[in-house]
Amino acid sequence: MSRNIGAYLVELLAANDIDTVFGIPGVHNLELYRGLTSANLRHVLVRHEQGAGFAADGFARLSGRPAAAFVISGPGLTNIMTAVAQAYSDSVPLLVVAAAPVRASFTKQWGVLHELYDQAALAAGVFGIARSAHSAEDVREHLRLCLASFRSGRPRPAYLEIPLDVLAGTTTLEARRFEGTPLLPQGSTEQIEAAARLLSQAARPLIIAGGGARRAAAELRRLVEYLDCPLVTTAAGKGLLPESHPSNFGTSLPYPPIQRLIFDADVVLAVGTELGETDMYFTTKLPLGGLLIRVDVDPVKLADQYGADVCVWSDAGGALHAINKALASRDQGAAASTGWRAALGGPAKFHAEIERSLDSKTRAQWSALRAIKTALPWDGVVFSDMTQIAYFGNYAYPVDNPGQWFHPSGYGTLGFALPAAIGAKISTPARAVIALAGDFGLQFTLLELMTAVEAGLSLPIVVWNNSALGQIRDDMVAAHIPELGVIARNPDFVALAKACGAESYRVHDPAALTEAIRTALNHEGPTLIEVIASSFEK
Repeated sequence: MSRNIGAYLVELLAANDIDTVFGIPGVHNLELYRGLTSANLRHVLVRHEQGAGFAADGFARLSGRPAAAFVISGPGLTNIMTAVAQAYSDSVPLLVVAAAPVRASFTKQWGVLHELYDQAALAAGVFGIARSAHSAEDVREHLRLCLASFRSGRPRPAYLEIPLDVLAGTTTLEARRFEGTPLLPQGSTEQIEAAARLLSQAARPLIIAGGGARRAAAELRRLVEYLDCPLVTTAAGKGLLPESHPSNFGTSLPYPPIQRLIFDADVVLAVGTELGETDMYFTTKLPLGGLLIRVDVDPVKLADQYGADVCVWSDAGGALHAINKALASRDQGAAASTGWRAALGGPAKFHAEIERSLDSKTRAQWSALRAIKTALPWDGVVFSDMTQIAYFGNYAYPVDNPGQWFHPSGYGTLGFALPAAIGAKISTPARAVIALAGDFGLQFTLLELMTAVEAGLSLPIVVWNNSALGQIRDDMVAAHIPELGVIARNPDFVALAKACGAESYRVHDPAALTEAIRTALNHEGPTLIEVIASSFEK
């Protein structure tokens, strides 16, 4: 059957389990939209391409399935690139399909509509994979590569552009399903044995786990309990152990008591984590006093600033399973506990030291976080933004499973929470999902509230209103810089939400916040809940 190549691309997406597209139709991507209805893919109209990227990101983070974003050439690509950079830093599989001007105009600067000198080269600086298709066969092979990249190594966003004259061309190629076998590196026997040897000999072992270990929680728990050692997680690894587990020292890398604990460890195993600046916030490099074992699917992380003593190039699940097996064989199944964790006094001692240093503003954030937790069911999910309450929430918001707290750690862009929560709710409608944003950050993508209204999503949007760019204001004060550009006039959030067709409330205490979220979860449509931060500080 002959049809245009734009329709063929849509058929390929459907054949390979891409069932949702976020985007905005424009004059340059009309041929992509021709096949959407017949292929039975869901299209979600967003208000800005950045919102499309964040929504596709949230869809993938919660469901584990990639979604696609359709954008026009030129401004469509440049608008989505901030969201792509966030997905790149947080290892999220995200597919962007873009139109491009006709091939004859490439790099010639004729002044065609939406012209960029080299659109594919621009994309290559942000995406993990960037390809330009100049035939139907290219569309097939490049898409195969893009989707395979999500299953081989560290997932990154992938980009496929199709010039206008190619989109409008025809093909009789059949849209077939691609081979879907995951292709993940597995640590060598020598690497695994070296790691097991160091861990078995350690007197004070400690494990740091990040988002790369999220699918290996059972093997990680087995190792933690075998060694009877402390586990510290990054924000992306939050929930790998239940909050009440005696080895769970929490998402606490930024805090001095935990950094001293890590320095005192004689062997640190870092699995599935960059150990990046945004994992620690107050230092660019974690102080280490002992030996370091790195387990990572990304070989770049095995040769970075830390200079690990043992490097295991492997996905977390495979490596941890092999290390557990090697330790059991080495010790004939006997527990390897050194008693160090028990001698430390357990996590509670360290949490108490951290919490004694909290100021009144942070304690107010804590009361709001507890109110949110009380309102949500046991499997509720929070998508947070770059805002003070979320920075503290990385530590203080309790979860018992991975994938219940999402924060835009690496790239650290504002405006993530609302559209990402929209994408997540669309991917998994049975789960309770909320967005948590600051008053300024919300305004970056506030108009995506209309997307949630049109989709009829039961989505609470909690806005922590401290009437400022609070973190930057506090940083200015600490650095003795005049408070310039950190106090802005806010809109009336409650009235604005109602104007968009959403429900809205303004709350001044934790009980009212809990009640508003519970009401919102049962409302057919989004609800904006403005939290007056100053009221929580009283």
